[in-house]
Amino acid sequence: MRNLTFFALFLSLVACAPPEYLHKGVQDGVELAYRWNHPAGKPVELLLKMVNTTEQDKEVSLIIDLYYQGLTVETLTADTCLPAGRTMNGKLNGIYFIPTRLTSEQIKSGDVSAELTRTNIVNGSCP
Repeated sequence: MRNLTFFALFLSLVACAPPEYLHKGVQDGVELAYRWNHPAGKPVELLLKMVNTTEQDKEVSLIIDLYYQGLTVETLTADTCLPAGRTMNGKLNGIYFIPTRLTSEQIKSGDVSAELTRTNIVNGSCP
């Protein structure tokens, strides 16, 4: 009975865990990832995660294309400075987007993909 209780508790924790970020790679010491967030009663959000694994501040410029059924329907841009050794994570640090040309249903269907089509990362100095 004790094992069954532990197993049920474990399953409930796993079910409540937030979705994992989809790792898109590492460029110039910056790890890039994204995930979709589906808040109840609100528009879907594309959350970015960037981790600066170096000891140098990085200026990051991104262009993200959103594809629906293979066609580009929206382009998003971001420019930010990422301090050495720091992580920028979704809404916590304001690195997220709310698509305007895609519905929540389209995104939930799995027919939408996000691609980092241009990534420019250079050494910089963050304020």
